[in-house]
Amino acid sequence: MKIFKYKKTTFGLLILILILILSFLYPLYGPPDFNTTIILYDNKGKMIDVRPFSPSSHFLLGSDRNGADILLMMIYGAKYTILITFGITILRFLIGGVLGIIFSFWLNLLLPIVKNLFVVFRIIPPIIITLLLITATSTTYIKGAAPFIIVYQMIILVLIGIPSVLINTSDIISELKGKSFIQSSYLMGAGHFHIIKRHLKPYMTSYGLIIFVQQLLNTLVLIMFLGTFNIYMGGISAEGIAGTEQIGIGIGAHSVPAQDASLTREWSGLIGQNYREFYRVPWIILDPLFAYFFLILLINMMKKELEAGMDAHYTKKGRKYKNQDKSTDPILSPNFTFQNYKEIEK
Repeated sequence: MKIFKYKKTTFGLLILILILILSFLYPLYGPPDFNTTIILYDNKGKMIDVRPFSPSSHFLLGSDRNGADILLMMIYGAKYTILITFGITILRFLIGGVLGIIFSFWLNLLLPIVKNLFVVFRIIPPIIITLLLITATSTTYIKGAAPFIIVYQMIILVLIGIPSVLINTSDIISELKGKSFIQSSYLMGAGHFHIIKRHLKPYMTSYGLIIFVQQLLNTLVLIMFLGTFNIYMGGISAEGIAGTEQIGIGIGAHSVPAQDASLTREWSGLIGQNYREFYRVPWIILDPLFAYFFLILLINMMKKELEAGMDAHYTKKGRKYKNQDKSTDPILSPNFTFQNYKEIEK
């Protein structure tokens, strides 16, 4: 499957790459404090506003209660949102896919046992299991610990997703192994490696791409749920989010930190730390929320185009051989349903 022949998918990848470039180059053009401002003055030195600032020419998307520019924080945190999500998905895909192949060919007798053990991941929502294993990473700020926290969080999220990839892979292989051309190869003395390389590779490449994009969406949704539970990728910041309760009077007055803040400013963290502001200062939550939804819609658009392309590809091949063989065998479609046409292996 040549991915660059899919225009929407190519466009989506280019958008993601552009966002990553802007995020990685942020230290070259963006202030490290995200343009934090407490009081806004006009050209004459007159106070015109106090934090949080609404969207304006000074703050295009507004600021949070700390006075930090939301747009700058979103640009900075984009690399963590995208790279962590893709990193988790790649590891899920590789580990789960390889295990699915191994159990389908060399440990086939153990496959039913493995599926029964993993049934818990289908019954219990993944967010419940994840919360039990990952909550400890969101309670305490430790200076310099962000990389280790991210690695630990990624390991947990990878382990949560491996069972579904393994089961999907083994189910596809099980259906394909029943095809006549594969059975014929086995009768002629072909080994498992030959079957994988010569017969299953084209199918697994196509279906693997669909599984990958689906896992990408699942990972994004799971990370967003973690954000709403105040579990941020990379841990919490030392400063927190300024509250509305004041301590002291006059010059010594200060706000009580009312909420932990995301250290990395990744988008799900910005959503989770500000969701209580929806009715008071809605732009604080709506800005990262719309950005996160845009990312999900972009990936879902790519997924639908890939699925449509696979449908057209296999339907075309099915019609090509329809007159040669009137019998029909079922084959999995990209959404794991059955289509009736005879697939002849080239």
